[in-house]
Amino acid sequence: MTFEDISLDIDGAVATITVRRPDKLNALLNRTADELCAVLSQLEDNPEIRVALLTGEGRAFGAGYDLSTVGEAGSRELDRVIENHFNPLIRALRSSRLPIIAAVNGPCAGVSVGIALACDIVMAADTAYFYEPFAGIALVPDGGNTFFLPKIAGRMRATAAMLLGERISADEALSWGLVWEVHDAGSLMKAARNAAERIAGLSPNAVAATKRLVSAASEKDLHAQLDLERDVQGDLGRSPEMHEAISTFLGGR
Repeated sequence: MTFEDISLDIDGAVATITVRRPDKLNALLNRTADELCAVLSQLEDNPEIRVALLTGEGRAFGAGYDLSTVGEAGSRELDRVIENHFNPLIRALRSSRLPIIAAVNGPCAGVSVGIALACDIVMAADTAYFYEPFAGIALVPDGGNTFFLPKIAGRMRATAAMLLGERISADEALSWGLVWEVHDAGSLMKAARNAAERIAGLSPNAVAATKRLVSAASEKDLHAQLDLERDVQGDLGRSPEMHEAISTFLGGR
């Protein structure tokens, strides 16, 4: 299977998935989300694979949704974008039998934050940060952000992060419980790979069952929240205010 926006490298029992749009800071297209879903399905069916690593090429993990496409055919109806492309990805990450490690190698914004938090372990470079820009462009957080962030960091921190739109540094994210470990940028992938290999050496049945139990305990309302994000985002995505805010945002970069 060939991909345009991602690459897949398999080394033993560990599969490394890399989003490869570095000129866009790995901002995601609908196609990118679809390719991530496809590669997860491919790995799910390969019994030799025990662990997956997810990262971004270049200096960013992901800049969220590619806002330059908003208004184009297929991207105007944000509720359809979420329903058809991004909610399936979040569900695939959580339902996979594989433990998935996010190696957040740099800026992580918008829906990319939700994708990282949907993984099972998050490891970050000391140069990384997390950023919720949605309110500033007249939208709401999606990609599971309104589910994962309050559950992990607490209501007060989640609300402040989402409304004030301030960058959360890697060290601050560590103190909030958003990441497991912070590493020097040059050693992040080695540390993530070491963690993946440790997990790959465990019983795959025990690993999959552990993930399933943790999910059952902590994610009872995930699917309902993903649907609610979709509906609210769809309403806001049709507002002139949102299109004006995005035009201002893109023009100011």
